[in-house]
Formats: sequence, structure tokens, C-alpha cells
Amino acid sequence: MALDFSRLHILIIDDNEFMRQLYRQLLEAIGFNPPQIREASDGNEALHHIHNNQVDVAICDLNMQPMNGKQFTHHIRTSDNSPNPYLPIVVCTGHAEYVHISDARDAGANEILRKPVSAASLYSRLQAVIESPRPFILSKTFVGPERRRRDMPFDGPDRRGTTFDL
Repeated sequence: MALDFSRLHILIIDDNEFMRQLYRQLLEAIGFNPPQIREASDGNEALHHIHNNQVDVAICDLNMQPMNGKQFTHHIRTSDNSPNPYLPIVVCTGHAEYVHISDARDAGANEILRKPVSAASLYSRLQAVIESPRPFILSKTFVGPERRRRDMPFDGPDRRGTTFDL
């Protein structure tokens, strides 16, 4: 059964106008209402928009200026004046190298979407953040959704090699 996106407010954050138009067309094709699709050309403009409008999900390019997707995501997750530190964020990138994917994940992205983007790949990431949100982690070194995708049983004393008392 297809998800009903008609009531969700989504923010597209990309400094490339062509990409914003492409995301808009893909979002409309999968069921978003045009008035509920908003756009920002960089992270700073997006923060201003989020402070003043309802946003249920953000789609953010990783490589923008002056505030890139990693900085935007980190700000949303950790800033004292963040309007919604739990905002679902899908980070998009044309750089498929592990370092870029891990940077986005470590900044607190819910999902990462590699370009080129299709309606099916965009739908699957949005479906994941809506139907199967991962638990949110708050620690001294990370704020964001659980980075592991699978629930792997562990019966050792210290899974990650470090124990934090919060």
C-alpha cells in the first residue's frame, strides 16, 4: 500500500535550481501536494524557513555553500536553538565514496540518497524515515538516529569499546 504524503510538509535544500526542480517533480509524482513542498537554496535559508514554518521532512544536498548539508544536519541535531532536533533529514550526494556517506551519517542524517535520484529511490528513503524510523541516540559524541540498520544481538560487556555515563 502506498504512503499518503498529501499532508506532509517537505523542504528541499539544494543550491542547484535544476536539482530543486527535479526533486519537486519527483515529490509531486509520488504524492506530495505542491503547496506543501518548499525550497531553500542553502542551509542558512533552510534554518530560517524551519524556524518560521512547519517542516515534517527535509531533503538536503551534501555539497552546498555557504552551509553544506553536513553542517546543516549537525546544526539541526545539536544547536540549542534548533526548532526540531528530531527532524527527519534525507541527505543527497553525488559523491558515493564512503567518507562522504559516513560524514552525512555521522552528522545525524536519517537516510542518505545517492544521485542520480529516481522516484523509486526517493520514495524508499521517505518510506524508511516515516514507517521505520530508527531510535534516536543522544550521547557525548553523537546526536541522531541509530547508525546501525540491523538489530544485531550482542552479549558482550562493551560493544563499542567505550562506555559513557550520561
